[in-house]
Amino acid sequence: MPRDTRRQKQAESSPGIQQYIKLEERLVLLAWLNDLFGYQRNRDLLADMKEAAEGFDSSGRSFVYHRLIARGDKVKILPADLARYDDTVRAHLQAMNARRPKPVILRYFQHLAALYTEVFLDYYLYRRAEMLRSLNAFVAARNAGRLPSEPQDTPFTEEDLRKLAFWMATGSGKTLIMHLNYRQFLHYNTRPLDNILLITPNEGMTEQHLAELAASDIPARRFDLNESGLGPSAKNTVRVIEITKLVEEKRGGGVSVPVEAFEGNNLIFVDEGHKGSGGEVWRKYRDALGETGFTFEYSATFGQALTAARKDELTA
Repeated sequence: MPRDTRRQKQAESSPGIQQYIKLEERLVLLAWLNDLFGYQRNRDLLADMKEAAEGFDSSGRSFVYHRLIARGDKVKILPADLARYDDTVRAHLQAMNARRPKPVILRYFQHLAALYTEVFLDYYLYRRAEMLRSLNAFVAARNAGRLPSEPQDTPFTEEDLRKLAFWMATGSGKTLIMHLNYRQFLHYNTRPLDNILLITPNEGMTEQHLAELAASDIPARRFDLNESGLGPSAKNTVRVIEITKLVEEKRGGGVSVPVEAFEGNNLIFVDEGHKGSGGEVWRKYRDALGETGFTFEYSATFGQALTAARKDELTA
C-alpha cells in the first residue's frame, strides 16, 4: 500500500489519535535543503547522486556538481553559488589530504553532506533572516499538506539554527565529515571563538579522534582545565574531552569539568554524546555548551533511540 494511503487508513481507523511519525520523516531542515537542490524525497536525491562519479575532473569541478548543475532550473541555488561551494569543499579536502599518504576521496553522500553544510553555513552566517523566512514558509507548506492525525512541525527560531546534526550509518565517514565541518565553519565564521571542543563518549574514542585529527592536519589535544581557552598559541585548536567528565558544578578534586568553564562563543562537536551519559543529562550539557555558539552533532543511532522511545515531543 502506498505510504500516504496507509496513513489515511490509520487516521480513519484511529480518529483523534496522533500517529507517531519516525525521525526520518520529521527532518525539516533536510527536506528544505533537498528542495533547494530540486528533490522532494531524500531517497530520490541519493538514488540520483549515486550515479555521479567520485572525485573531481581536470578543471577541479566535482562530478556531483556536474550532476546537480545538469538539473537546470530544478536546482534553486544559483550556479555561481553552487560552483563556489564546490570550490570550497575541494580546498578543504586538499588541506585534509596534505599529510595523508593515501588521500581521502569523498563518496557521493559525503560530498552531498559537505555541500549541504556549505549552503547552511552561508545562509546562517550571512543571510540568516532570509533563511528563517524561507524555512518557515517551507514548514507552513508541509503542515498544510499533513493529515489531521499527523503532528505539525513548529516554525524555526534563530536559536534553532545554532546546531546541525548529522545522522549517518556506522562506517559512512562521520569523522571525515566532522573534519570538513571544522574547516567549513572556520571559513565562514566572522566572530572570535573562545573554545573549540570535541565531546566524545569515552576515553577510547578520545584517543581515536586525536589520531584522526592529526591525520587531517587539524591541531588538537586533550582538554586541560588549567588552560583558559583559545590563546595565541592554541588558535583554532580542538580540545577533546569525554562527556562523562562534564558536570553542572565542580565539587572537590577529580577530573570532572563544570560546563561553566566554557563560557563564551564556542564551537562544539559532539560524537555520539548520548552514549556517554544518561538521557536528559547529555542534552542539557550539550545545550549549555553551545548556548551562545554553534554545535555540530554526529550519530549513527539517533533514529533507533527515538523509535524505541516513541515520544513525539522528544522526536520533535
